[in-house]
Amino acid sequence: MAREPVNHSSKSAGDHPPTTKKRRRKTIKSCTFCRQRKLKCDQQKPMCGACAARKLPECVYTDGFNFQLTSDELFSKQPNVTLLRRIRELEEALDRATLEDDTVAETEGANCSSGNSGNSGDSGNSGKSGNSSYSAHSGNSAPTSHSGNSAPSAPSAPSGHSGHSSNCGTLGDTGSSSNTSNWCPDGHSDIPASVLNPGEVLGKKDLTDFYVLREKDGRHIYYGPTSIRAVITASGDRFVAEYVKVWRKVKSELDAWKNVHGGLITMDYSSLEYAGSGSLINSILPDLPPYETIESRLLEFFDDPLHTYYQFLDKDKVLRDFSRCFVPGYIAAKGNDNVPRRQVAMVLTEDKKMFFIIGIVLMILSLLHYKKNIPTSFQRLSISLLGFTTAKSLYVERAQFLLLVYMVRVYNGLSGSGCSHLVSLSTLLCSTSMSLGLHKDIDQLYAHQSAEVGSLTSLKNLWYWTLFVDLNVSFDIGSPMAISSAHYDDSRLVTFDRGRIALLRNFLFVGRKCMHAIFDTVHRPPMMTLVSQLTDFIEGSFKPLKYYTDSSLISEVDLFDIMILSPTMAMITNFYDLTRVSEETITISIKNGFFKSMLIGTAISVNTILRCYALDEERLPSSHLQQSNILTPSLNLCVLLLGSLPTRMLTELYGLLFYKITLFEKGLIVSMDEGIVDGPSLDDLSVPDGLFLSFRGSFTKFCSIFDELWKPEHAKMTRMLWNSHYYVIMMALERVNRTVFQVGLDSRTRVEVTHNWPSVGNEEVPDDVVKMLADEVWNSYSNGFTDLIEMDAGDFITDFDMLTEE
Repeated sequence: MAREPVNHSSKSAGDHPPTTKKRRRKTIKSCTFCRQRKLKCDQQKPMCGACAARKLPECVYTDGFNFQLTSDELFSKQPNVTLLRRIRELEEALDRATLEDDTVAETEGANCSSGNSGNSGDSGNSGKSGNSSYSAHSGNSAPTSHSGNSAPSAPSAPSGHSGHSSNCGTLGDTGSSSNTSNWCPDGHSDIPASVLNPGEVLGKKDLTDFYVLREKDGRHIYYGPTSIRAVITASGDRFVAEYVKVWRKVKSELDAWKNVHGGLITMDYSSLEYAGSGSLINSILPDLPPYETIESRLLEFFDDPLHTYYQFLDKDKVLRDFSRCFVPGYIAAKGNDNVPRRQVAMVLTEDKKMFFIIGIVLMILSLLHYKKNIPTSFQRLSISLLGFTTAKSLYVERAQFLLLVYMVRVYNGLSGSGCSHLVSLSTLLCSTSMSLGLHKDIDQLYAHQSAEVGSLTSLKNLWYWTLFVDLNVSFDIGSPMAISSAHYDDSRLVTFDRGRIALLRNFLFVGRKCMHAIFDTVHRPPMMTLVSQLTDFIEGSFKPLKYYTDSSLISEVDLFDIMILSPTMAMITNFYDLTRVSEETITISIKNGFFKSMLIGTAISVNTILRCYALDEERLPSSHLQQSNILTPSLNLCVLLLGSLPTRMLTELYGLLFYKITLFEKGLIVSMDEGIVDGPSLDDLSVPDGLFLSFRGSFTKFCSIFDELWKPEHAKMTRMLWNSHYYVIMMALERVNRTVFQVGLDSRTRVEVTHNWPSVGNEEVPDDVVKMLADEVWNSYSNGFTDLIEMDAGDFITDFDMLTEE
C-alpha cells in the first residue's frame, strides 16, 4: 500500500515563509520497460503484454511505491528490483500488523457486547468457515468475515464496470448493495436470481464463482457458469436490472400471443387433477385417434426427420408392439374422406413393459398428430410413467420413452429457461440408460436379444442421444454432466466413419471433453484451448462455414448438421464470454472472437429458419401454408435443430454491447468508426487479432443478418412464425434489445461528443472521471429507456400487424 510521506518537523507550518508549492507528480501507470522504450503499455499485471510477448523475466511497475524515483533510477537498464520489493514487503508487513491490531480490537468489542457468541465452535477453524462457504444473499447484507483469515473487503467497482469480479451478481454499481437481480429469460414472469458467493477483489477468478439461484413461488433452480443466467448476471447489476424491464416487454408480447393461441403445453399440476373413475390407461381411450390413423402416424414417423435423424427406435418392433397393445373395435365408421376407421376399444397391459410401449406411441402421436393440443389424459399418463423409479421399470422401452418426452418438449419449445424443464428428465434418462448397461458393450450384453429389444444399432444410437441430452442440458443449466468419465470412456466415441451418427459421436467426444475441463476441480480450464478444439472440430467435420452463414448456400447442407453445429457454436461463444468476465487480460483476439462467434451463430440461426420455410414451401400445398394455428413441419423441426442457440446469441450479444457502452474502456470510442468497420467475414472461424472489430460495424452487421427475417418477401414466413411462442420470444427479444440498445448507443455517443472523448488519451484519465462519464451515460440512457418502457408494447417491440394480413 502506498503511503503519504510523514512530516516529522516539530515546527508548525506558520514558522516558515511560504514557499513555491511543489508540483504534484503524475502517477506512473506504465511499466518501466514500456516507459523506457516509449511503448504503449497495456498495464496488465503481473506482466504487461509487451513484456510477456518478449518473454522478459520481470515487469516492474512503480505506481505502488511510496517514494520518488529519479529518471536515472526509473530508466536504468537494471532497476533496483530487490530494493523495490523489500520496500513493498516492509509496507505490507506494517499493513498486516495494523490490520491485526484493528481486528483484535473489533473482536474484543464484539465479545464485550454479545457475551460469548464469538467463542462458539472451534476458534481454530473460524477462518476456514468464513472462506469456504457462503449463504445465498438476496438482500443488502454481506457475508460476515471471520477474524484472522478473512480477505479485505472488495473495492467498489466503478459504475458501469461490469466484467471483472468473482461475484457474478454485483459487478456493476446500481447505487444499491443488493445482490438480488430480477430478470425473465423465459418470458413467463419476473424471476429473482439470488447471487451466491459474494465477491472478492477484482481480478482473475474461478468459473465456479459464477452461479445464481433462481427463486419463484418457493421453487429454486441452480444455474452454473455456462448457463445464460450466470453470464448475464456477471454483466452487472445495472444491466440485469434494466434487462428485467426488457423481458417485461417481451412478456407483454408473449401474453398477446397467448390470448390468440391459448396457453402453453406443459405437463403441469392441473393434469394430475383427475376426477374420473377407472385407470389412467382407460382414460386415454376417448382421446385416441382411430386405430388406422395411429398406424398411419407411426409409419409417417419412421419416414420423418424426427426418426431418420435419431434412429433410436426399431421400426418393425414399434409396429409389432403397437399391434399387440392397441386393440381396435369391430365397428368401423367412415370419416369425411369416406375411409372406414375403427376406434381403439382396449389397451392391453398384460406385462409391465407395455405401459412404456403405450407411452412411446402417445409421444409419437404428440409429435405428429396432436402437436399443440396434447390431450390432458396423455399428460397424466406420461407423468405417471415418468414417476416409476423402481427396478421394475427398467426396460429399454422406458429409456426410449424418456428420450421421446425430451423430443416433445424441445420440439414444442418447452425446454424452459436454460433447459430448466429438462434437468430432471435428463437425469432420469441417464440413470435409466446406465442401469440398462447401455454404457457398456451393447453387442456383448444384448447379443441374441434383438427380438426382445430391437436392433442393437438402435440401442447404440439410444445411448449416443442420451449422451447428447446429458451434454446439452448440463451445458445450458451450467452443471457437471450426469454421465462422468468414471461411467463411460469417451475415447470409444471417436470414429472415422462418415454420416450423421458418426458426426454426433465425434461432437460428443469434443463437447464432453470441454465440459469435463470446465468443471475440473483441480485445474483452471484453458478456455482458448477449448475454443481451438471446437473450432478444429467444425473445420474438420462440416462443409466450409460459409455454407451455413450464406443464405444462398445453406440449401446445399444436410440440416442434421445444424443440430450439431448449433451447440458447438453456443459453446464457443459461451467460452469467449466466460473468458471476458473471468480473466484480467482480454486480448484483441478474444474480443474479436467473441463478436465473430455471436455473428456466426446468429447467421446460422436466421439462415436455418429461412431454409426450413423454403422446404415447407416446396413440399406443402399453398393451402396448408395458410394454416394459422400450427407451425409447418420444417419450421417446427427447426426449433429442435437450433435449440437454445438463438436465445444465447441474442442475450450474450446484448450483455457484451451494454458492457461496452457503459464502461469507458481504454481505446473504445463508439462515436467514431475505428477498426474493421464492415464487421468480420463470416466465411470461416479465423479471428483477426491486429485490429479491433468496429463496435458500430459489428452491431450493424448483426442487425442486417436478423433483418432477413423481416423482409417483405418473407412476410408469409413471419406470419407462420407467429404460431410458435419459441419464435415469438426470439423475434420480440431481438426487436426489444435492438431498440433499447440504440438508446444506449445514442446516450454514449452524446457523452463522448460533449466531453470530446475521442481527443482524450483515455488511458491517462483518472478513474473518478471515467466513473463520472459512465454515470452520465447511464443516466442519459435511463431517461430514454424510461420513455420507451412507458410506450405501448405493440409500438415498442415491432409492428406485428403484418402477421394478421392475408
